[in-house]
Amino acid sequence: MEQLRSWIKERYPVPVAVYSTPAAEALLATAGLCVVDFLRPLCLVNQLSVPMRVGEFSCRVQELQLGLYPGHSMYQPKPEVIDESLTQVLSVQAHRHAKLQALPDLVHYVQSESPEAVNPWYFKYQHRFVRLLKFTDHETLDHPVAGLFVMPADTSHPLQVAAKLLAPEQQLPLHATDSMLPIKDPMFAKHFVLLQDKAAGMEDGKALSNLATLSNTYGTANCSILKLYSSSNKGGAGAAAAAVTASGAVPAAVFQACRSAVVPGGGAGEPEHWLPEPPGGLGQALSPDDMAAAGQLLKNFCERTLLPRLEERIARLNLSVSTARKGLKNRLTRLWKGAAGDSGPPQDVSYPWHSVEAQMRCLADLAFLLGQYEFAVQMYRLAAQDYLAAPNSKWYAGAEEMIGLCSILAPSPSGDPVKYLNRAFEHYSKVRGRQGRMLSTRVMMDAAAYQAAVGRHFAASMSLMRAHFDEEAARAALLLEAAAYALLRCQPPSARKAAFHLVLAGLRYHTAKQKRLAIHCYMQVNGHDCTTAVAKPALLVST
Repeated sequence: MEQLRSWIKERYPVPVAVYSTPAAEALLATAGLCVVDFLRPLCLVNQLSVPMRVGEFSCRVQELQLGLYPGHSMYQPKPEVIDESLTQVLSVQAHRHAKLQALPDLVHYVQSESPEAVNPWYFKYQHRFVRLLKFTDHETLDHPVAGLFVMPADTSHPLQVAAKLLAPEQQLPLHATDSMLPIKDPMFAKHFVLLQDKAAGMEDGKALSNLATLSNTYGTANCSILKLYSSSNKGGAGAAAAAVTASGAVPAAVFQACRSAVVPGGGAGEPEHWLPEPPGGLGQALSPDDMAAAGQLLKNFCERTLLPRLEERIARLNLSVSTARKGLKNRLTRLWKGAAGDSGPPQDVSYPWHSVEAQMRCLADLAFLLGQYEFAVQMYRLAAQDYLAAPNSKWYAGAEEMIGLCSILAPSPSGDPVKYLNRAFEHYSKVRGRQGRMLSTRVMMDAAAYQAAVGRHFAASMSLMRAHFDEEAARAALLLEAAAYALLRCQPPSARKAAFHLVLAGLRYHTAKQKRLAIHCYMQVNGHDCTTAVAKPALLVST
C-alpha cells in the first residue's frame, strides 16, 4: 500500500512552468541540457519549515515535490498521438522482456515474483499513460501555479526581456479556452532567475545591477541569481570541463533519469526533442557546487515566492467558494434551483477558471497538492454536487476520482476508494470521444492497483475486465493480461479462467500487431489442457 501511495503522490507534483529566453537556454546547451533538464533532479525540495493555512486547517510544509515543465509544452497531445507513443512503449518493452518460451510453473512464478517483474510492460505503459493524460481542462492539478522566468545575467534590458516572457505569446491552449489562470494574474507566482555563466566571464556588477532592476519592479523575494560553471575561471566551457573533471563531475545519469520520452510534436510537459548528448555526457562542465546553488534557488523559490502566494490564493478561493456555495441560504437556493429543473450547461462544456465551479475544483486540487486530504475531500464533494446537478459528466467523474485517491492516501480512509472510482468510471464512460474512454481506463487501473495492494486480487481482475470492453486492441490486451495474472494471485488461484484471459489477450495483441507479446501469452497457456485447443492454432497464426 505504501508503494501505491508513493506513486500517486509522485504523479501529482506541484506544477511549475519554466519560461526561458533562447540566450538562457544556450548557456546550458553546451552541457547538453535545457533549463528544465538542469533543475529537474532537484525538484524534491526538503528542509522547509513554512507554516500555512489551508481552509480551516493549519499545517507546516516541510517538503515539496515540484513538477517543472517547459511552459510551451504544458498541453495534452491528441488521442492518436498518445496511442502512437504508447504503441512504442509496448514494442520496446516487448523486445526487452517478453518470453517466447513457456514458464515451467506459471502460477508459482506469478505468486512468488513482484507484479513489476511478472508484467513489466503493463507498469511502464501505465506510467506513460498517466503522464500523457495530464493537462486536461477539468483537472487543475496539472495547471501551473507558478512560473520560473529565466534570462542571462548580462542581458541589456532585463525589464523588456521579462515583459516578453510574460507576453500573451506564451499562452497555452488551455488559456485560449479560458480554463487556466493567466500568467499575468497576480495570483500566479512569478520568480525571475538570472543565469550567470562564470566560465564565460559574466561580470558580477552587471548581474547585480540587473537583479536590482528586476527587484524594484517584481520584488526582492521574487528575483535571484544562479551562477553556472563556478568551478572554473574565465576559460570557457572547455576549461570548465577540465576543472570539473579534476574536482568531481555530476554523473550524467543524474540528468538522464529525469528525462521522459518525448511525444511526436511535443506536449505532455516535455519538449518536442531533447538536445544531443555532448561528448562529455549530459551535464559536462557542471559541478556539485552548481547543483547545490540550483537546489538553494529552488528552496528560496518555494519559501519566498511559491508557498506564500499559494496560501494567499487558497484564502481567496476559499472566501469566494464560501460566499457562493456554503451556508444555509446557499444550500436552500441550490436545492430550489435543482427542484425547478435547471439543468445547467451540457455535458461537454468546460467551466472558465474564474467561475465558482472551476474555483471549487481548483481549491480542492491545491489542498490535495499540499497533502491536506480532509479539506480536499470536502471541496471535491461540494463541487461534485454542482457537476452532478448540471449535469457535467467529465467534471463530476474527475471529482469522484479525486475523492477515491484521497481515500487511498488518507491515513484513515472514510470509505472504500473503489466506490468513488467506480462512479468516476461510469461518468467518464458517458463523455464523448476517445479522451473519455482513456480517462475511464485510467480510473479502473487505479482501482485495480488499490484492490491488488489490499489483497483483493479477484476484484482487481474484475476492474481490469470492466475497463477493457470498449478499449482499442493494444490497451484491451494489456488489461486482459493483467487481469489474468491477478486471477493467478488469488487463493486458490483461478488457473483455468486466467488461461482463457491470456488467450484472449494474445488475440488482441495479435490484432494490435504486437506479435511478440501475443506469442508470450500463448506460450504461457500452452500447457493447460483446457486451452491447448485454442492456444495452439492461435500460436501458429502469430508465428
